[in-house]
Amino acid sequence: MGLAVSRDGGQRFRDQHLSAWDFTAEAVLVRCPRCAHCAKVVVKPGTPTTEHPVRSPRRLACGRCGCVRDARDPVQLGPASPGIVRDPFLRQPLWLQTDFDGQVLWAYNERHLDYLEAYVAARLREGYLTANHARIWMAMADRLPTWLKAANNRERILRSIARMRTSLS
Repeated sequence: MGLAVSRDGGQRFRDQHLSAWDFTAEAVLVRCPRCAHCAKVVVKPGTPTTEHPVRSPRRLACGRCGCVRDARDPVQLGPASPGIVRDPFLRQPLWLQTDFDGQVLWAYNERHLDYLEAYVAARLREGYLTANHARIWMAMADRLPTWLKAANNRERILRSIARMRTSLS
């Protein structure tokens, strides 16, 4: 699945009706419970492809210290709770999160960060339209918090995203 963004100089964002769950099909970046460096929560190797990858068993793997943990509890569906944002599989703190005026700006992985960056940077944000041009609500872009959508926060949010991106190298 490609990134659901049209990049034409940062001027336009075209929603393709993605949800935050679509970004969990790839590795979710978390803080390792053992060494506190960046670890990945991935679909457990050997798992057959399922219709709903969000329900696939997950494994945390840290390339730095070798920590490996398998998810034992069911996936935690629903909105994020206030405070530290955790991955929905092993409930470890997300690696990509930062405070923004008392709110938490977060992303599951670099692709999610790219999506948020493109959304925030865009001067024109186009909603998702069906084949008969009907507007569909409830995509992730429709559910983003007001402070993230506000034009007066744009530059500061983009700087916060850039700082989060540096933690990936």
